[in-house]
Amino acid sequence: MIEAVAVIGPGRMGRQIALTCALGGCRALLVDLKPRPDARAALADARREIARDLRLMAEEDVIKSAEVAPALERIEDRTDLAEVESCGFVQEALPESVELKREVFTRLTGRVADDAIVASTSSTISPRHLADAVPGPERFLVVHWLNPAHVIPLVEVVPGAATSAAVVDRTITFLTHLGKTPVRCGDAPGFIVSRLQVVLMNEAVRLVEEGVATPEEVDRAIRAGLGFRYAGVGVFEFIDWGGVDILYRASAFMAQATGDERYRTPRLIDEKMARNELGPKTGRGFFDYAGETRERFETAKVRQLLRRLKREREDGTP
Repeated sequence: MIEAVAVIGPGRMGRQIALTCALGGCRALLVDLKPRPDARAALADARREIARDLRLMAEEDVIKSAEVAPALERIEDRTDLAEVESCGFVQEALPESVELKREVFTRLTGRVADDAIVASTSSTISPRHLADAVPGPERFLVVHWLNPAHVIPLVEVVPGAATSAAVVDRTITFLTHLGKTPVRCGDAPGFIVSRLQVVLMNEAVRLVEEGVATPEEVDRAIRAGLGFRYAGVGVFEFIDWGGVDILYRASAFMAQATGDERYRTPRLIDEKMARNELGPKTGRGFFDYAGETRERFETAKVRQLLRRLKREREDGTP
């Protein structure tokens, strides 16, 4: 098991990753390599925010109060790469710049243990753009944590062409130990979440540009609609549940009405239509609903949504 980690970059993501690793029992080196007039300023701010968030986690009963002080003690500030060689997991958490990331990976040459995993927390940059700058590309992969990293369960694990299977397995095991939900995906720009999120965010901005709705109305629609639904129902689960044919027709209308190629029906939806794989109502969509599966699936999803509705009413969430 990995006992020590180095997180390079004390910004928002880096400090949250260090917090998560410390809560998981790891010694966490939080490293700031950026030249600054006050070399300790960023690290001091990171420690302030980490202490605040640990306190909030305890107040909300996510962790026990007794866990706060030991977690803080496990986080060590660094302004150089000293002792990085003692870490089994080295996580780069720098701004989304290929040049900056590559420069830091090059500096790791001769400084990391032979069996250490080296990871980037890039949200859009594919491993193929970074791997050759890493000493030992077989140990490198993208490990994309979602902001806020200490709260959001998902972590995307993106191997490069040279990444060994053992490194992928060790990474997934480590993240699972930290209480995360690792999801493996292929080497493509944006991976899963960023690729979906960029489209959603840009479309939301277009709604405001076109005068369709205000930012406040869009956000309320997301919280009470898409956010409410997709907290318990996956996108492909909902395509099936709503009906593949509904998406097919909605895509066709939107493409015709707007004249915009981005609403074009995906080829895979056309193929599902041709095979009459429309979801639970035909016994198969993207998933299998044979026998009692349909009833179990629909009952479970309705129950999840009802429980969420009950919680939100109890909390007074609009």
